Amino acid sequence: MKNMSKSIKRQYLASFCAILMMLAHGASCGWTSPSFPILQSIETPLEGGILTNEQMSWIGALLCPGGVLGTLIYGWLCDKFGRRLSACTITIPHITSWIFILIAKHPYHLYISRFLAGFTGAAAFVVIPIYISEITESHVRGLMGSMVVLSCNIGIFLAFIVGNFIEPMDVPWVFLPLSAIYLVGFIYLPETPMYLMKKNDYVGAEKSLRFYRGLSLTGTSKCFVMELTTLRQISEEKSENKNDIQMKLSDFTTPVARRAMIIGIGLVILNQFCGCFAMINYTATIFAKAGSNLSPNVSAMIVGFIQILGSYISTVLVERAGRKMLMVVSASGISMGLSVLGVYCYLDSIPGQNLWKWNFIPLLSFSFVIFVANLGVLSLPFLILTEIMPVKIKTVAMSICLIILNVCAFIAIKCLPTFIELFEMYGTMAIFASCSLIGTAFLIIYLPETKGKTFEEIMILLENY
Repeated sequence: MKNMSKSIKRQYLASFCAILMMLAHGASCGWTSPSFPILQSIETPLEGGILTNEQMSWIGALLCPGGVLGTLIYGWLCDKFGRRLSACTITIPHITSWIFILIAKHPYHLYISRFLAGFTGAAAFVVIPIYISEITESHVRGLMGSMVVLSCNIGIFLAFIVGNFIEPMDVPWVFLPLSAIYLVGFIYLPETPMYLMKKNDYVGAEKSLRFYRGLSLTGTSKCFVMELTTLRQISEEKSENKNDIQMKLSDFTTPVARRAMIIGIGLVILNQFCGCFAMINYTATIFAKAGSNLSPNVSAMIVGFIQILGSYISTVLVERAGRKMLMVVSASGISMGLSVLGVYCYLDSIPGQNLWKWNFIPLLSFSFVIFVANLGVLSLPFLILTEIMPVKIKTVAMSICLIILNVCAFIAIKCLPTFIELFEMYGTMAIFASCSLIGTAFLIIYLPETKGKTFEEIMILLENY
């Protein structure tokens, strides 16, 4: 029992160290919301003057090209040089992105910063979940894995708070220490047992497993022996069947692979074209344009807290209500909430209309949208992708889906200020509400329920779905 307690403690500490980068990345994502209103005012610290809508859209959207590059590089780096080294190197682009904000005098400094922030985020979403899944035992893996998205949301919320009290260009000083703590922690952590075993380093894999299971060099337990034996068998099977597991283009054309790819691509498109992630980048601006009676930054902080609450409840309900139910409720709820917000904005735009009795609606409806979005559409696609993709194509298929996600995110974030300018706030809400409604129909028709099913059962389900 003593060893078990020590084992769990080490897994928690190692996982906590890993998700510090997700927390830091969330803060980087959340920096834009409280900063944009200042950068678009006469109080802007930029020597180039007030940001235009076009410049603002580029600052928000450049996260996504960085994300595409980060996905490609770290998908390769993680397998080539290991999870630990890859995780350590993430701090380089992350710290650099904050430095460009500290020295920013012109918009192009912020362009570079946001590109690097997107690169960092993609790298973290590739490496950190793999690292956590390979060091944790099965009974804590789900909890630790769900903390990835939750910690990112906490980072966004903290950035909303900090940005409300200090100047935009001073925010990095608050969050830079997170990267230092993360890096120091990872220096003392060993590589994952699974990766070392894949590289046929049996001695190193055993030492690593002993570390993460809280055992001394001579200590042992029945669970440890079984886990080490399983790792060795997996490694030996892969070595024996190396030619059989070479991926081919035809592996993507099987009925199961085709259905999995259609579902995966549909999920990531809905994830971005529901508009929620794009609007989170402009939360304060949206509240200002929607006519809320609260301070835009205060409203943004409330929404940030709601976002954390939604993602936490999702982790509680995902094994009870099921993936499909949460996704359908989430997508339909987004459509309904955005429709209400759109109607309010339309009525508010009519000259002579007095809606002061209803000025709580922007905050209430947008908070509802963010809450239901984090119940499913924003939080569950990554989990579902890992469950439905055939093993042989999983890494490449997930990389393809992540690249499509970043492309869609770029379009949504880049176009949001333009949409608001062209179609007003109510027209923009109508567009995103329509996309969410179409997404709801897609989920009802195509998404299978994977709750409580083994991988083999899911593959059979996809074959006959």
